[in-house]
Amino acid sequence: MRTRRSNLALVGLPGVGKSSLGRRLAAQLNVPLLDLDRSIIASTGVAKDSVEGIFAREGEAGFRIRERSAVAALDEVTPPAGGAAAALGIGRIVALGGGTLVDPRNRWVISQCARILWLDAPDAVIAGRLRTARVVRPLMKRGDPEETLRTLRAERSRFYAIGARLESKKSPGTLAAPAIELLQNSPRGGGRHLLSAALPSGQWDLGVGIATESLLRVLRTRNARRVVLVSEPNAERAIGATIAAALKRAKISVTPLTLKSGESAKQLTVIDEAARTLAAAGIERGDLIVAVGGGALTDTAGLLAALYLRGIDWVAVPTTLAAQLDASLGGKTGVDLPEGKNLVGAFHQPIAVIADLDALRSLPTREIVAAMGEAVKIALLGEDRLFTLLEECATRIAAGDASLHEDGTYAEIVERAGWWKCTVVAGDEREAGLRMSLNLGHTLGHALEQAANYKGILHGEAVGYGLRAALTIGQELGVTPAARASRALALLDALGLGVAPRRESPAALVDATTRDKKVAGGKIRWVLATERAFEIRDDVPASLVLRAATQMLAGSGGKR
Repeated sequence: MRTRRSNLALVGLPGVGKSSLGRRLAAQLNVPLLDLDRSIIASTGVAKDSVEGIFAREGEAGFRIRERSAVAALDEVTPPAGGAAAALGIGRIVALGGGTLVDPRNRWVISQCARILWLDAPDAVIAGRLRTARVVRPLMKRGDPEETLRTLRAERSRFYAIGARLESKKSPGTLAAPAIELLQNSPRGGGRHLLSAALPSGQWDLGVGIATESLLRVLRTRNARRVVLVSEPNAERAIGATIAAALKRAKISVTPLTLKSGESAKQLTVIDEAARTLAAAGIERGDLIVAVGGGALTDTAGLLAALYLRGIDWVAVPTTLAAQLDASLGGKTGVDLPEGKNLVGAFHQPIAVIADLDALRSLPTREIVAAMGEAVKIALLGEDRLFTLLEECATRIAAGDASLHEDGTYAEIVERAGWWKCTVVAGDEREAGLRMSLNLGHTLGHALEQAANYKGILHGEAVGYGLRAALTIGQELGVTPAARASRALALLDALGLGVAPRRESPAALVDATTRDKKVAGGKIRWVLATERAFEIRDDVPASLVLRAATQMLAGSGGKR
């Protein structure tokens, strides 16, 4: 794996001056400059070609294919023997197009071979430069440039923010010295950051080998002196012990709290015992809880944070795929009752979610596959690229292909599913409407978990069964198109989700649905997939639910 990162990649909005700064930096550091857009233009072989010309002939999709190929060809270069470039470890400057980092696979490659510098300026300043540029950019043909820039900033800042940020109103050609100073003062950590999103509820960081670095940055921002490190045995072995040691080296006091693994942690008795541990340790409202573990662990630790002293802040460091792409995001915390799953809980957003993909490497294949239940759910709700991606790699996932960790596939799955959920939560934090869509497949899925006494079945596996039932109901009611259902069922089959017959009673599952959280006015509100979105129905006949549950429990051999 390439990890030297001897390139310096300049990123930022169109027109911010990446090429101008790149030329100055290359001259001052005495290293070559690669302008990626120029390289892409040269690859066409068309005389006097341009980015706009490629867009006109091949569309944006064609340009992005060329761009991905150009990024994939980036390699390491040897820094000069001496001088500032050698001290910085920089052998080449690479000026990227404004949209290059939008592609998760581009970021995966660039994070391996380059340090990243985000050149930024106020939108009004960038718009002014665009208006006087010799080449009229496509951006200037979309109406108000400032409005377009604001839109692009909202869409792309989470990608640019993985780099060191240099913001200035000055001409980019004059910023070589400030850029070098910023790089000299920016620590070169061993981790690779892939996304850093500032959400209304808190921060979401995604990367490889970033857990300790990102957590310490969050805690230093809060001037934290003491944390409760809540974990479970598997997570402690994988990453928790390393985090605890790093916190102690940083002079942050650690109160350890180890819970049972899986659903065993999601009990009110666990909350009671944990709260008493915090009280005995003298934990105060200014202290933080850091939850390191899977979805059940973050659910429980988040509820503990919501209840103790009427609410203290917490950070989630999810260590399973299901937790990284779904459970740790959104602030829904809770524990189970014998009468149903997650019936006691609270909305309590973490101030940060730090998803370190390194934690996934030790997971058994079964847990990876189970997490895909939640990913398929998001795909069905309308994340089309995720749907296609899952179809492309389903057999490799089911086979436990380790190369999916190395080629960026799991990183892209986590990002696409997680960002979809973050967007939904931002619009409906307390599940008054849109967020209810995220319960697709969960009504009978939760009922199955309860009927199994939360043993022998993983949450994502239960969701896989629940999705099959929801597709059956949706088709019967004319809500889910047959082609959409067929495609989803084929994907579930390829992943091996919901394929094995179950022995639970269909009638018991139907009875359990009456205690589902989505019941309103005595009626179950079912989330059903449409062609590209969802519909909520509360008029599903009990006979259809029973039929769907029976077919679901028959596995993939059941009648479709």
